[in-house]
Amino acid sequence: MNALFALRRMGLWMVLAAVPAVALAVAPAGSTYKVQSGDTLDKVVRHTMGDSPLKPELLRQAFIQQNPQAFTKSTPRALVVGAVLTVPNHDDVLRMHMSQVKPSGAAGTGRAMGAGYATTDMNMNERKNWVRFP
Repeated sequence: MNALFALRRMGLWMVLAAVPAVALAVAPAGSTYKVQSGDTLDKVVRHTMGDSPLKPELLRQAFIQQNPQAFTKSTPRALVVGAVLTVPNHDDVLRMHMSQVKPSGAAGTGRAMGAGYATTDMNMNERKNWVRFP
């Protein structure tokens, strides 16, 4: 296994170990939120899960997946006033995200994790216009 991937994976598991304490402070299991006039999804996320270390994009996606009935069918998707939102469980959101994360580089392909293309992946024609420094 790539050493960089192992460190990244270990770092994410450290976050997993620290999350349960944060999750209890953020949103108790089974909590709900009633949408009021003027509420936006970002406002609801900040109000219900504001102390979460997860990215707001992940939290927004979890709210949308768990509460499809609370959004209008037309674009742009807006919250329906009076809808009752079920606040996603923090641990479930993290597990869902971790199951979707795939390693970006495979061992033995000449690529380094997050480093883009290795020189073995390019032919000389692609590199002929590169800037050369002395």
